[in-house]
Amino acid sequence: MTDSVLNVDGNLWIRRFHPSPNSAVRLVCLPHAGGSASYFFRFSEELHPSVEALSVQYPGRQDRRAEPCLESVEELAEHVVAATEPWWQ
Repeated sequence: MTDSVLNVDGNLWIRRFHPSPNSAVRLVCLPHAGGSASYFFRFSEELHPSVEALSVQYPGRQDRRAEPCLESVEELAEHVVAATEPWWQ
């Protein structure tokens, strides 16, 4: 699982547990409140190779627990859009 944390320009938001660089579809997975990106590990493993899961890791969770949690859904959305931008090019 060496590519489980993809660090694109310091991007700690996205986890690619089962990378599929030539995928036709990329699915952004947002964990439930209080959850973490690892919730989607098994799910991403079962996806067809043409689908890649980009699992979001919130600040304040797991390896980002030292970071403060965000204050609003709007702030969360802004960060997720910015973090996933490299995959929409």
